[in-house]
Order: sequence, then C-alpha cells, then structure tokens
Amino acid sequence: MSTMSAVKSMSRAGTVVWADFGTTQGREQSGQRPALVIASTDFEDVVQGLTILIPCTRKDRGWNNHILLTGQTGLGTPTFAMTEQPRTISTARIQRVLGRVDANCLATISRWTHLWMYEPARAR
Repeated sequence: MSTMSAVKSMSRAGTVVWADFGTTQGREQSGQRPALVIASTDFEDVVQGLTILIPCTRKDRGWNNHILLTGQTGLGTPTFAMTEQPRTISTARIQRVLGRVDANCLATISRWTHLWMYEPARAR
C-alpha cells in the first residue's frame, strides 16, 4: 500500500484510530487516545495531510452528546465519542487504525456535530 493510500484508509469517516493529541490547554483532550475520524471524503481530497477527529473517552458522563462507539471498533472497553470536541490534526498524529464504527453510530455522531456547528442561532 502506498503512503498516500495508507493515509486515505486511516482517515475515512467512521474509522477509529489511536491518535496523539499532544499538549493542549484547558479542557481540551490531550495525549494519546482513541479518536473517531469524521472528515468527509471531500475534505480529505482538498486538504491533504490533515483530518478531523473526535476524541474519545472511556468515562461515561451520562451526557447525551457522548456517543457510545458501536461496530467493530477494535476497542476492548466501552468508549464514547465526545462530540463537543472535534479537532483538526495532522495525519502524522494518527498512530494506528483500530477499527470502524457502524453506520448508525456514525450517523448519530454526525447529527451531534452538525447541531454544534450549524444549528441556526436561537432568538434570545
């Protein structure tokens, strides 16, 4: 597999990866952890060397927007996508592919990220 096709396979939406988020500030997720790729194919075609991920956690906070990863994730414990924290990182930060979430899981996560970013402002 060529380097470019390896990166493409690592960065398909729905792919669960192990990524290094590095040093961060405040409540951002940092360090090495599982993450879910949410970047579209269009994004991957235009923006090379970057991908959009959602960091994941094993801690169940009971929040509606923390979505349990389902499918062949490659994770041995229940893990939740933190939909409030999408982040663009270099594909060089992806250390390995773990598995994939199923279509229903990805659709639920997509709805939450859409809600966070595109919901029309409510009158206050």
